[in-house]
Amino acid sequence: MGLDTLQLETASWAAVTSEINSIRSDLQVLQLLVEMSQRHVARPDFALRSTGVSVIPSLTSPTYTLRPSTLPGKMLGYFTGIWVLDGRSPVTALDHDIHDGHCWPFGGLYSQLSIVLGSLVYIDAITIDHVAAAVAVSKRTSGPKDMEVWAMVEGQDNVVKLEAWRAEMSQGAHEPERPKMLPQLPEFIRIATLQYDMYSPNHIQTFPVDTEIRNLGIDFGVVVLIVKSNWGMGEYTCLYCIHVHGQRMDALTT
Repeated sequence: MGLDTLQLETASWAAVTSEINSIRSDLQVLQLLVEMSQRHVARPDFALRSTGVSVIPSLTSPTYTLRPSTLPGKMLGYFTGIWVLDGRSPVTALDHDIHDGHCWPFGGLYSQLSIVLGSLVYIDAITIDHVAAAVAVSKRTSGPKDMEVWAMVEGQDNVVKLEAWRAEMSQGAHEPERPKMLPQLPEFIRIATLQYDMYSPNHIQTFPVDTEIRNLGIDFGVVVLIVKSNWGMGEYTCLYCIHVHGQRMDALTT
């Protein structure tokens, strides 16, 4: 066997080996996607966009817009719109599609997303979903970290329950300070505090509503997710998906 033939066969085998490894890698990703779909939250989601859920624009932060950093680029972008990239709208966070980049971006670290649920719900848990590390192309430092969920208290029966609870609290503990972007009226109450763990092997993370709040027996139709920090990206934060779990009020009364 000549040297040229040996080099050719070696190169061919290297190409085949590379192709095999590529196929195996694709299969591993496919298997991961299957496992991800199987791990998906098997609970009703009352914040699912396809069920008619909507966002309250006046109580939701602006969407992040990527603009040129240089002066010529800024001028061109201002007059022509070239190189100006608008992020997806807030309703993106109400979809179950969490492919890389399919998220709602907002500027900086702090933001809020206000959601009108599909029905009145006794909320017992909140799930935050983010793109999995194994299938993410970009860095995941834009993922949310510290969050709170506030809910609007509506209806006389619920207001009475809230006032009775506050009367008991006045002897000791105090309610957390209401976020500045929330109006003073109607009433709002914090129902959960969350910290999403970007280093967890499970990208789907569920957080229970505070037991004390659940015991009040208040049903909610509007929730506000407050994002207070992310995992290192200073320019913007990406929210992929929020799920709201619980039981519909009418389902319990029929």
